[in-house]
Amino acid sequence: MTNKVIVGSRKSKLAMAQTKLVIASLEKLFPEIEFEIKNVITEGDRNRHASLAKIGGKGVFVKEIEDELKNGTIDFAVHSLKDVMPVLPEELVLGAFPKRVSPYDCLVSRKNLSSMNDLPKGARIGTNSLRRQGQLLSIRPDLKIIPIRGNIDTRLRKIDTEALDGIILAEAGLTRLNIDLSSYHILNLQNYVMPAVGQGCLAIECRKNDTRIRQMLDRINDEESAYCVQIEREFMRELGGSCNFPIGGHAYAKNGQILFDGLIASPNGEHVIKETKIPANNSGVGKKVADQLLAKDKFGIIEGE
Repeated sequence: MTNKVIVGSRKSKLAMAQTKLVIASLEKLFPEIEFEIKNVITEGDRNRHASLAKIGGKGVFVKEIEDELKNGTIDFAVHSLKDVMPVLPEELVLGAFPKRVSPYDCLVSRKNLSSMNDLPKGARIGTNSLRRQGQLLSIRPDLKIIPIRGNIDTRLRKIDTEALDGIILAEAGLTRLNIDLSSYHILNLQNYVMPAVGQGCLAIECRKNDTRIRQMLDRINDEESAYCVQIEREFMRELGGSCNFPIGGHAYAKNGQILFDGLIASPNGEHVIKETKIPANNSGVGKKVADQLLAKDKFGIIEGE
C-alpha cells in the first residue's frame, strides 16, 4: 500500500489555502502519509472574463478536477462546496465536509458603512453573482451592479480602478486567506443577502469505490456541517440550481434544532420569494421548501432562466 496521497486543487491562492488546511488536518491524524498537491487548471480559471453563467455555471471550477479523479491521477480533491454541481458523476462522491466557517457575504468598501442604507444613491457595487444581485436590488433598486470576476486581490483592486462603492465577497474566503483589510470597511450582509448553497463549507470529493480514502476522509467530516449542507444541496437539486438564476439556501443549528431558509429571486430584484426558519430535523426538507417556492413562483423566475 502506497503512503503517498495525491490531492487535486485549483491553483488560486484561496484554493491552495483551503487544500493546505485540509491536508494539515489529515497529517495530524495520519503522520505516516505523504500528501502531494497536484494543481489542475479548470475552465473557470482559463476564462476569467465571461460571466460564469455564460461559460457553464458552477461546473466550470470542478469538471477538469473530476476528470482527474475519474482517471485515477489524483486520490481526492478539495472544493469550495458552492462550486460543486448538485449532481455528481456516478463514480464520484463527496467524502467529507470539514467544519463550516461563516456562510455569509460581506460588503467591502472604502466607505464606513453601518447599513446598506448608508450607500449613496446609485452606488456602484461589484459582484458577478445573480443571487447577490437579485437580493441587493430588491433592497436598493437604485444600485448599479457592476459585473466583476477574478481572485480576491483582483476584486479588491477594482474598488479603486473601477470606482466602485464596494464589492461583495464571501466572508469565508477572507477568513481562510487572512487578508489584511485594515484599509477597508466591512459590512456583514447576514440580514440582507441569503447565502449560496454550501457557502462557507469545503467539500472533499473522491472515488466512490476507494474505501481507503473514504475511511481517511471520514475522520475529518463534521456531522452537523454535513447534515446542513446536504439539506441545502437537496434544495438546489430540486430547483435545478446553477449560476443561471439566484438561489439562496441555508440550513443552520439554532436552539437545539436545525432550521432551513430558502430563496429564489429575479435578477432585477423585483420578485423575491422565500421560506425561513423551516424545521429541518426530518429528511426531505430541502425538496419540500423548493416545491413550496416553485408553487409560489407566479413570475416565472425559475422558468425564465
